[in-house]
Amino acid sequence: MLLNSWRRLAGDHRGHRADHNPISSLKQQLLLLGSMVEESAVLARAVLAVPDMEAAPQIRRGDNRIDQLYRQLEERCAMLLSEQPRSSGEVREVLSYLHCLRDLERFGDYCKELASLGEQLLPAQPVSQRDDVLTMLDRCRSLLALALNCVSEEDSSAGERLQDLDDLVDRDYERLVAQLRECGDNAPESREHQLLLVLVLRCIERMADHAVNVSQRVARREP
Repeated sequence: MLLNSWRRLAGDHRGHRADHNPISSLKQQLLLLGSMVEESAVLARAVLAVPDMEAAPQIRRGDNRIDQLYRQLEERCAMLLSEQPRSSGEVREVLSYLHCLRDLERFGDYCKELASLGEQLLPAQPVSQRDDVLTMLDRCRSLLALALNCVSEEDSSAGERLQDLDDLVDRDYERLVAQLRECGDNAPESREHQLLLVLVLRCIERMADHAVNVSQRVARREP
């Protein structure tokens, strides 16, 4: 979904118009970064679900590319804010994109952490909560797709809708952690694997928060 948004925006800015609108070009690259992060989330799901151990190295390689693009775009934001006088609206737009970039980079970091945790959980697969964990992660991926669509469409009204979905993720987190606590020594997983599952749930919960932040950046741009 994000990749389609990026392609649509890229199509809208082919030719000389992209060259004469550096802020629109920045937005296009931000959506590209979002599509890269979404790919990492898909691969992280594969590590936790199958498990697909070939996906984990792909996430780590992809994260290096995400970090490289993030640094480039962060520098571009600094240049756009300093190279010439800009209107207050343009300044707010660039700053919102800068914050979005940071949230996306953190989302990608959590995907890499999920891959590492998935590798450590391999001896315990299939874990008892696997289906619920994957549902929670799917909701988080939907949040990311919706958030990037907010940026693409300049939809400042979508923050509340995303917050409702984020609340579902929070409830998933609280419920699943409580289940692990109640199971205790009776859980099929060892204590170590139970702790790893809690860390997986925490990663997904934080990923959802960063996705919501991206959508809220659009709304906060309005004067």
